[in-house]
Amino acid sequence: MSFLLENSRYWRAAGAMLEMGEYNLVLFHLEQALQLCLKYKLYEKYGDFPKTHSLKQLFAELGAEVEIDPLVIDLLEDAYIGSRYIPVRYSRESAHRAYREVERALRALSCL
Repeated sequence: MSFLLENSRYWRAAGAMLEMGEYNLVLFHLEQALQLCLKYKLYEKYGDFPKTHSLKQLFAELGAEVEIDPLVIDLLEDAYIGSRYIPVRYSRESAHRAYREVERALRALSCL
């Protein structure tokens, strides 16, 4: 399952998109990075992980090993769908805030 950890490197793509001002893609890549990191950590702990895309559920399954701003989680869950299928635009401020929160969470989870 190490491919989950390797694929959680979407965080790097989020950084590149942040520099380019592609805020929708920043949020999409951050969501993917966090989701895959959580699934990797769950697999390490339990030998499996829930087949869900819900960050809230994945965090709940893992337990309170790391805290992250719940507003950022809501934003990322919305962006998972919205950034691909809905003509929505996210702000620079939202993207930067989410980037900082996800970076902190990924480091706390030892995915960076």
